[in-house]
Amino acid sequence: MSVDHRIAAELEALGYKPEIVECDMPEGEDKAVIFPYRISAGRFKGETRTIGVTTRCEGVGYPEVPPHWIFISPPITDPRDGPHNGTGSFAGKNWVLLSRPPGAFWDRVRHKNMKAYLEHLSKVCARI
Repeated sequence: MSVDHRIAAELEALGYKPEIVECDMPEGEDKAVIFPYRISAGRFKGETRTIGVTTRCEGVGYPEVPPHWIFISPPITDPRDGPHNGTGSFAGKNWVLLSRPPGAFWDRVRHKNMKAYLEHLSKVCARI
């Protein structure tokens, strides 16, 4: 099973309705898994946005290496935006691209899967 299909299957098992789409990344064309996501904390708490994660993972790949890029549509302005972030348009939506790798959090995760990754996503959204 390809990485994008594995991520989509894991999200579907958690009750999400994922879709695999073509996207443009700073490094070139790629695929993303997108899904509706209700933000649970922070200034956008209670809002539903479309979230996307890239399936291009470095090294040994997912799940050992989690998705690095997070896409949010409609775009949310993050005051910490830096040079590795940007905007894009694909799948009929406008997106903000956030470089938010889980880092040490992922190293401590016992079961590396999308359920664990959604914990990271929740923290990212709470800090925006």
